[in-house]
Amino acid sequence: MSEVNSTSADNISGHKIRVAIIGAGIGGLTLSAALGALSKKKNLEIDIYEAAFAITEVGAGITLWPRVWKTMKAIGLDEELVKFLPQAPDNSPRLVFQLRKADQKEGVSFHDVIMEGGSTTFHRADLQQALKDKMTGRLHLRHRISSVEERGDEVVIHFQDGSSATCDLLVGMDGIKSTVRKSLLLKQNLPNSPSIDPVWSGIIVYRGLVSRDALKRALPGHLALTTPMCYIGKRKHIVAYAISRSFINVAACVTDPTKKGMPYTGAPMSPEEIQKELMESFVGWEPEVQTLLHNIDHPGPLKWPIYQVIPLEHYASGRILIGGDAAHGMPPHQGAGASQAIEDAYILAHLLCSESATKKSVLQISEIYDQIRRPAGNRVLDASVAFGDLFELTFPGLDDFKEGDTDFDINTLYRIGKAADEGWEWTWKESIERDKRRALELLQSSVGSPWL
Repeated sequence: MSEVNSTSADNISGHKIRVAIIGAGIGGLTLSAALGALSKKKNLEIDIYEAAFAITEVGAGITLWPRVWKTMKAIGLDEELVKFLPQAPDNSPRLVFQLRKADQKEGVSFHDVIMEGGSTTFHRADLQQALKDKMTGRLHLRHRISSVEERGDEVVIHFQDGSSATCDLLVGMDGIKSTVRKSLLLKQNLPNSPSIDPVWSGIIVYRGLVSRDALKRALPGHLALTTPMCYIGKRKHIVAYAISRSFINVAACVTDPTKKGMPYTGAPMSPEEIQKELMESFVGWEPEVQTLLHNIDHPGPLKWPIYQVIPLEHYASGRILIGGDAAHGMPPHQGAGASQAIEDAYILAHLLCSESATKKSVLQISEIYDQIRRPAGNRVLDASVAFGDLFELTFPGLDDFKEGDTDFDINTLYRIGKAADEGWEWTWKESIERDKRRALELLQSSVGSPWL
C-alpha cells in the first residue's frame, strides 16, 4: 500500500464520514481531488482502492467540453491543466470539428461545428498526471475487490487477496466491467438485469497517434494538420485532432449493427495484422483518410471492441453508488465519457463537502446523487449512441446513403451538420452548476442544515 496526502490515524475520529473510492481512473482521481479542494470541515476519511500495481498513464486523446473545463476550474485544477495547452480556454467561438463525407474518391467538407469555448484536448497521460498531483486520501494499490455488501450502517469491501475493509459510503468508479455495479444490481434483487454486464456495441475502434511531421511529409496541407476533423461514411467514421504540438490523435470506428449485444469473439492480433485490417476497412475512402491511417505511429493502431452499459434505473442504493463508466459506459461518439465521470465526481464531492453532510446524512447524499446524476448520465449515453448513427449515415432518414455513394442531396449533409450542432449544445450552453445547486438544496431540505 502506498499513501498520498494521507490523514494521520491519530486524527481520525468516529465522526468522520469514511468514503471508499473503488478505482483510480479519471472519475476516481477527480473525486479524490475535488474532495480535497472543497472540504472545509475536514470531516472526511478517504481511501482509494486500485487493482493495479501502479496508476499507469495510458490512452491517447481525451476531450473536455466548456462546461467541464469550468468544473475543473471550480475545483482548482485549471492551473495544472493549462500547462499542457498552448493557451488557456476562453469563451471565444472555436471550431470543434469539420465534418467531411470521406467514403469516396474526393471528399466533401460540408459543415463546421463551432461552439463558444470550443473543445480542450489532452493526452490522457497529461490529464491523469494533473489529477494524481491533486489527489487526496490514502491510496491502496494491488487491491482488487471481489464483492461488496452493506451491513447495518456500513459497507464491507472484500478483496481478492482475502482482506477486507469498511466504510460509510462506497463509490464504485471501477470502469465499465464494474464489480460494484454487479453488487449494486444484486443488492436490488436484479440478478438477471441486462445491465449487470456491459454489452458489445458492435463497434470496433482503431486508435493511434500520428506524428505531425510524418503527416506533413506524406501529404503537405493535410486537413488534420490544422483542423480537427470528423471524416464520415456509411457505418464508419474517423475523428482526428491534435493533442500536442507533436501528435494527432486518431480514432477510426467501424460498426456492424447486427452484432450489437452479441459476444465479441475477436482473436488477439499483431500490430501488423491490425494495421492491415484497418486499411482494408477504409478501402475506397479519399486519399486524406488513406494517408492519415497509413501514418499511425509505431507500433501501429490498437484495436478496441467498444462496450456500453444498458441505461440503468439506479446509480445508487443505500450506501453503495457508482459513477463514470461503471454507471454509464458509452461509445466515444460525443467525446463525453470522461466528462461525465468528472461531473459525477463534482456533484458527489459538493454533497459530501456540504455543511449538511454527516454520517447520519449519507443515505440522503446517496439518494440525491442518484436523483441528479442518473438522468444526466443516461441522457448523454443515449446521445452518444445517436451520434454514432448520425456520423455513420444510419440515423433515421439516411437509409438511402450507400458506402461510396456520390449521388446524394447535399442538403441532407447540411441537416446532419445542424443535428450535430444541436446534439452538442449541452456541452457549452448548459451548466453543471444548476444541478449542483439543486443537489445541495435537496440535501439541505432533507436534513434541515445550512449548505455551502
